[in-house]
Amino acid sequence: MDTTPAPAHVKIRRALTDVLDDELAPLVRRMADRSPHAPDDGAEVRAMVAQALTGLGIPALNHTSAPGDLYALQSLAGVCEALGELLYQGPLMDTVLTAEALRRAGRPADPLLDGIAAGTTVTAAWRDGAADPWDRPLDTGADGRLTAERRHLVGAAEAGLLLVTGRTPEGEPRTALLDRNAVRLRRQSDLGRSELYAARAVRAPVRAWIPLDDAGRAGLTASRRILQAAYLVGLGAGALRLGCERARERRQFGKPIARQQSVAFTLARLAVRIDAARLLVRAAACEADLGEDCRLTAAQGLAMAAEVAVACVRDVLQVHGSYGLTEDCDAQLYYRRALYEARALGSPARLRAEVLPLLRARTGQSA
Repeated sequence: MDTTPAPAHVKIRRALTDVLDDELAPLVRRMADRSPHAPDDGAEVRAMVAQALTGLGIPALNHTSAPGDLYALQSLAGVCEALGELLYQGPLMDTVLTAEALRRAGRPADPLLDGIAAGTTVTAAWRDGAADPWDRPLDTGADGRLTAERRHLVGAAEAGLLLVTGRTPEGEPRTALLDRNAVRLRRQSDLGRSELYAARAVRAPVRAWIPLDDAGRAGLTASRRILQAAYLVGLGAGALRLGCERARERRQFGKPIARQQSVAFTLARLAVRIDAARLLVRAAACEADLGEDCRLTAAQGLAMAAEVAVACVRDVLQVHGSYGLTEDCDAQLYYRRALYEARALGSPARLRAEVLPLLRARTGQSA
């Protein structure tokens, strides 16, 4: 399989990199790093990034695409990788996945899709560290109102809608959209210096139900894992760049530590592992865009990207020395975020256990 990015993907990635230049990048990394009692100084930066993403047409990539058509997921994976390098936390990923959920539910003409493409409709998804998004309880009640509680909504303050997934007491998987104002939110500032929120809905009115069959849920889960894996690859690459810069600046015995074999080999090993994870994620995105069964590759890619990101931030923190633990250093931000993001959609062990039957089946067929 050829995983070389298409010219269109390269163009989108380059345009995004030009917008999020070296002057804006430090602000993006720090926009969620604030005290819960301090004013939201990052709101202006988040608005600038959201405007830039909409101006580049990124929310519209997953608007009307079909398998083999626009190759939307490959482009979105490249975007998520670029955002991961900057530690950007926002609802872009959840918004485009909401568009995919609507298309998989057979609603290609839903007005919400036009709002998503125009950047006026923004969605945050409920996720709680489960490998299966529908592996959490929710109660719809006799009147159809929804009651549920979740943690770890990314960028919920920017969103107008919340995408809720779960399973009723009868075992039926349900997917719904709620108005953010109908849900009680609480910022979790203690988790990774992140823009994360805990949410609680008590008999909240449902804006819209999204009927997804087994294939639709499996496809949406795979897409979600691919984009998260791409984000983790970018996070690892951003941390590695910090480590290389620090290795050139930090001096011991009269010369930069980058000239020591142990440090140089460590950074080189990390670069190879990041490239390997990137290729696997691209392969999964390519399979998804071609309409192939990408469940196995998506889970493998996310498990690998999660482990690589954690290993990368750990070693980069060592390269920084004690300075890496201070508030002024961005290495500690990468470390905090990686520990959460690596398990936001389930631990690597859980992902591998889930797809073990798929791996056995594929091995048996190839044999």
